[in-house]
Amino acid sequence: MKRALTFLLPVLFGLLLVCTACDQSGSGAETPAHTVYYLTESEVGRELDYEILSVPEGTVEQQIRAILSAMRKPMNANHRTLLPDSVEINAVEVFGSTVVIRFSSGYDRLPEIERSMLNSAVVLSMQALEDIGFIRVTGERTSMAGYMNADSVVLEDSDLRLTSFEIEVYPVDRSTGKLVPYPLHIASEQEVLTPRMVLEEMMGGILGEAAPFDGRMDVRNVTSNGENSLRADLYVPVELELKGREADLWSVVNSLCSCRGVETVTVVINGSAPSERGLEGCDGLLAYDARWIG
Repeated sequence: MKRALTFLLPVLFGLLLVCTACDQSGSGAETPAHTVYYLTESEVGRELDYEILSVPEGTVEQQIRAILSAMRKPMNANHRTLLPDSVEINAVEVFGSTVVIRFSSGYDRLPEIERSMLNSAVVLSMQALEDIGFIRVTGERTSMAGYMNADSVVLEDSDLRLTSFEIEVYPVDRSTGKLVPYPLHIASEQEVLTPRMVLEEMMGGILGEAAPFDGRMDVRNVTSNGENSLRADLYVPVELELKGREADLWSVVNSLCSCRGVETVTVVINGSAPSERGLEGCDGLLAYDARWIG
């Protein structure tokens, strides 16, 4: 049987408008209705189809979890869930109008096309929630995981916008101990890319253990240290042995020096100079150093 993900733009868009009108007409209902998406078979292949379900009122996180639970149990006999029991929900994080849904490793083991269809079904199912603009779906494996809205799947909404940035950062190749240039894509509601955003995105799980200090570093603050200079205040767990891991610190320095106008960086770890944690030659003002690039 043909395995293809088919999105019918005008049909789905029209149906969603109809459903929205129906929801508004039934204002006397105690629980709001939502369109929840599933997989169905048609003459042209596999498609996304939806059911209109009632979702109990509550916090945004509670409503998201209720929708994800409903996605596992389609009512229509012709529908199949895209969210198998092997894909557990590790976390639901709400940051203003942006939501991050983190699934278990079962998500990472899904075939690519199944993952793509699941992502689309999740995004479409969540778009009816009030004040939700963008959704990020990810698992546990190191991978790029972008922010999506209905516009990036089938629909169009001119009110929802993220600014997209690309900057070259330098994660650590653990097999060689050297740094590797990596184009980091950042989607944010902010209009200006800041150095702190760069470090926090590097710590967001995309780079895995290649991130500075195995991704266990917290960014306390990034402030101006004078013209074209930054001070990066970091926290690294005290139980993490840092002696001989200068490459991790240079990962921070070289990445920050990729930011516009940044020429030097001073790094402070847990309020002290890096030498206090056994990192040699890393105190004071540091500039981009190509010798660390593998």
